[in-house]
Amino acid sequence: MHIWQVGCQMNAADADSLAERCAEIGMRPGAELPDADLAILVTCAIRQHAEDKAASKLGELAKWKEQRPGRAIALTGCMAGEHGAGLLHRFRYLDYVFDMRDTDGFFARLQDTFQGSLEGPVPLPASDRLCAYLPVILGCNEMCTYCIVPFVRGRESSRPSSEVVAEAGRVVEGGVREITLLGQNVNSYLDPETGEGLAGLLARVDSVPGLERLRFLTSHPRNASEELLQAIADLPRLCENLYLPVQSGDDQCLRRMKRDYRAGDYLRILERARALVPGIGLSTDIIVGFCGETEEEFLSTYRMLEEVEFDTVHVQAYSPRPGTAAYRRADDVPLPEKQERLQRVLALQREISARRNRALVGQRVEVLVEGVGERCRPYGRTRQNRLAWLEPGPKVGDLLSAEVVRATAWQLQCA
Repeated sequence: MHIWQVGCQMNAADADSLAERCAEIGMRPGAELPDADLAILVTCAIRQHAEDKAASKLGELAKWKEQRPGRAIALTGCMAGEHGAGLLHRFRYLDYVFDMRDTDGFFARLQDTFQGSLEGPVPLPASDRLCAYLPVILGCNEMCTYCIVPFVRGRESSRPSSEVVAEAGRVVEGGVREITLLGQNVNSYLDPETGEGLAGLLARVDSVPGLERLRFLTSHPRNASEELLQAIADLPRLCENLYLPVQSGDDQCLRRMKRDYRAGDYLRILERARALVPGIGLSTDIIVGFCGETEEEFLSTYRMLEEVEFDTVHVQAYSPRPGTAAYRRADDVPLPEKQERLQRVLALQREISARRNRALVGQRVEVLVEGVGERCRPYGRTRQNRLAWLEPGPKVGDLLSAEVVRATAWQLQCA
């Protein structure tokens, strides 16, 4: 069985979950495509480009399927949530479409189809992964006007904290050193058994023996509570990093997006985060060219970026998605203007990131070594999620302190 996935970290976690379920029924996950009998696509529908990539992959798999009788293609993820069984008519060589929120029917059909060659559970291939994503809350209740996630992922549903902590213990026993708790709106997590929020869950996972690092994403400003910020300050394994998408720095634009906070509210959260956690890494998302965005509204966002000086900014030009509330509005910012605004944000952030990274030269940072690149040079991430390169010597999995000797906008050079 071969799994292909595109999109967010939640899709990466879904791919891992599918691999485990396939192993439970006797299918061997992790096969190279030429050796596989089943290909599963975990898709994304947040932007048209992601759907186009999946459609292209399906075209490749149509030829793969024809090469050997008995091969099958399955699709899940956000495209399945958005288009459903209609995909079976659009792509005639597609065999299964299923929802990740209800996979039992799909796996029952697999067992019926391949029962002659399945011999019960098989061991998962040995994994050398250091970092794992653990979904803790599924779906989203926010209904931002540009976003299709609530329609393809459904309403929010939190997992019991006991279940999350047990899974965290299992993956750490398997060699994982860093865990990221995931949710489309992770900081609205509420334990269905105890009513405990995300801060409480983080405290429980933080105490899992053998865990080195803990992170969480993606958060909504409305739920960035004092308790959560205090957890970042207090918990020893929870990294000093806050990824808090703002989308726009203009109140009128935020209102059209239905983000339900004002720019001033957002800035006060960041001010408090920096007061509680000196040196915290701050990341955000920006959409430029949203419906009706004027030049002055864009400049409000630009000025916010200048004021805050984020470590990382993920910026996208708005693209309409069928089924969202914003799809009914005029997409009235011309594409060249969207692209020009996007480039202005990228240029500004390049300057800010370079300046903030250069300020670290001469300081020591903690690095978890994740891999080895060219010329045998190890690389990893700091607690603030900056990419750091090291001199040859450290091995994958090492957690070490290193001095920053040079820096660019995108990476640190350490010795």
